[in-house]
Amino acid sequence: MMEVTKPMKRILCILFALALLFSLAACGDKGGDSGSSSTDSGSSSSSGGDTVKIGVMTDRSSPAAATSGWGEGGAEVAAKIINDSGGINGKMIELVYRDTASDSANVAQKATELVTDGVVAILGPKSDGEAPTGAQWAETNKFPMVTPCTMNTRVTIENASRYMFSCGFHAWAIANMNADYAAQRGFTSAYFIGNDGGASGDSRDFFFRKLGSGFTNHGSSQVSSNTTEFSNVISSVVGKNPDAILGAVAGPNFVSLVNQGQQFGLWDQAEYLGWYTVDSTNTKSLADAGNYPYGRIHGVALWPFWMSELPGNDELVEAYSELGGIQPSDMGFSWYMGIIAIAEALKTTSDWSPEGVTKALETVRFDTPYGTNLGFRDFDHVMNHAYYYVTAIEDPTGKWDIPIGDVIRVYYAADILPDKDEMIAYANEVGLEFKDLSALG
Repeated sequence: MMEVTKPMKRILCILFALALLFSLAACGDKGGDSGSSSTDSGSSSSSGGDTVKIGVMTDRSSPAAATSGWGEGGAEVAAKIINDSGGINGKMIELVYRDTASDSANVAQKATELVTDGVVAILGPKSDGEAPTGAQWAETNKFPMVTPCTMNTRVTIENASRYMFSCGFHAWAIANMNADYAAQRGFTSAYFIGNDGGASGDSRDFFFRKLGSGFTNHGSSQVSSNTTEFSNVISSVVGKNPDAILGAVAGPNFVSLVNQGQQFGLWDQAEYLGWYTVDSTNTKSLADAGNYPYGRIHGVALWPFWMSELPGNDELVEAYSELGGIQPSDMGFSWYMGIIAIAEALKTTSDWSPEGVTKALETVRFDTPYGTNLGFRDFDHVMNHAYYYVTAIEDPTGKWDIPIGDVIRVYYAADILPDKDEMIAYANEVGLEFKDLSALG
């Protein structure tokens, strides 16, 4: 397996903070009203001088709400780590939540409410369907947002804003990694099944774009995020006999697709390429039922939670899992990274105005157990974290009852994210203006 980290000059501090997390209490009620504030980290619910408020845009009241606990858990762990290590210049983090119901029409109102509540930055929106609206609001209001969703060109190019940052997956990068794997395996065809979000479309378009005209595109089926019936799609796909199913579904979508694919024998015929493939929000119920097609599912992971050899990994996994019995998830990891990035940026400046925080986010650099010198690229504000391309396998040690990853390759930002020239060329091709965010600071 490839070594994935360099010596980290702050690892002792990180480990000390993580060790304090063993006493972490379970999360507070996540089903309350959308305006509730979290005080689990021990901070005051007032806006006095001892706290700093960070807004969190979550989803507690749509069909996708079933996965929100995993994301919120990541934010809570990050706040706990910072607070237990002394806070931000002595001030404790308070997370203030707003529920968008996974509806872009609610984003502006909820973001404005958070600003009124006195937050200094916002983690969110949660979904790639909401992210373009979030970027538009951030640009209009000149207020910093860090989204943990899967970033797509509707944000990084079409609605690019100096005030919007991304710490989650990147759809173009996912497409490149899936295409690399398909080429490596000698696949010559694929059928796409995804939801109707912008990241879904990008993960499809850039995949087929990279593989070129010699690779057969057998078709595309895009469904709503609420869809749980795939039998008609699958029966059609089986007749086309593709080498791979290119997938862009998560949560109930993914569970239903995998279950019904098993019933139709789809995974005997084709392999699955996607992301969130070793994420407990997707895989727990399938693994419990003995219905996960180990070895036939491949994709991109952000959090290699099974890699105990990484110093600090097991401590973070344990702290996260103590939040109420949840197991590791890439969603939780991206929310964790977002709060850590905001907190580390706040530590570097005494100017916590929207402009001051934005400037701090543009230059922030920090270390984690998974990499050093992490931050946001200057021209598109996408985080430069690592991506792990894995095959989902059953844990041979028996420690995990969810799939873990057999790492095929570790990619770094420079390996797989589109560079500035590629983004400019694409923008020109589709008739959009590329906005170089590094020129706007």
